Amino acid sequence: MSLLETLAASRPAAQRFVGGLAVFFGLLLITPAGSSAQGLGNRPALDAASEITSFNGKLVASRGMILTIEREDGTEVMVQTPDSISQLTFTAKALPAYLRPGMPVRFKANLGPNGAPLEPVSKLELFAPVNVKLLKGRERENYQPGVHPSKPPQRGNAGPPTGPVTVVGNLMALTPQGVALRAGNIPVQTMTSPDLELQIRVNNLSLAQPGDAVQVRGFYQPPDETKVKAESIQITTDRVYGETPPPNERRSRRSKRGDRDKDDATESGNADDANSEEGKSLGVPNAESE
Repeated sequence: MSLLETLAASRPAAQRFVGGLAVFFGLLLITPAGSSAQGLGNRPALDAASEITSFNGKLVASRGMILTIEREDGTEVMVQTPDSISQLTFTAKALPAYLRPGMPVRFKANLGPNGAPLEPVSKLELFAPVNVKLLKGRERENYQPGVHPSKPPQRGNAGPPTGPVTVVGNLMALTPQGVALRAGNIPVQTMTSPDLELQIRVNNLSLAQPGDAVQVRGFYQPPDETKVKAESIQITTDRVYGETPPPNERRSRRSKRGDRDKDDATESGNADDANSEEGKSLGVPNAESE
């Protein structure tokens, strides 16, 4: 799925029409002379009329490739997404209750001479699949199932990988004792630390909502600082996925038991729908389609 398709599928709650969009595209999609298609980080030169900018703010809305962000000074800025899909990230914390078998996950480990991890895994990342053709070089390893050494193995070394590795696969199970996943054709099982961190890290806006914190780095054409071409966009939130809402948020207090039961049934259906949509955003296979 392309970045445009992914962004177009973002939740409607995080979108609204941005006035003057056609004019904005006309101004912004003129890439400065000598710049690379991969954004600021790889450009050999930048038009002298362009200025680099970086700022923090909060998400107001998104539509297609354009985000409306309110800077800390209250100014609304229209930001075009980065050329590289890996430079648009949304991160959030998650709890074990959010996990489901089949979710794409990855973790880093340090393997000993026999190929076994030297210490328990301390962080597990949940991610959404991307079109690896849009990525370059070793960036692809973060999305392709397998055990990827940080350093290429030496020629003639047929033994198990050693040293730092990134393990990418689909979740099979997570218990207090460890995590099991399938990294392509390789089943992997390893211990996890008691304070294991679960982090959602996706390269789309499917989970982003208005009010989420945003960090932007990019450039603009002076004197208009309100139209920015992004080199990188990082979105974070204080929402914790898999967290159970307080009872007073899950249902209103009713005096009749029948009303309470009706509320519970409705709540259960909504929770199932929400979990289904969140699972789809992380690329979980639909059990009914298998």
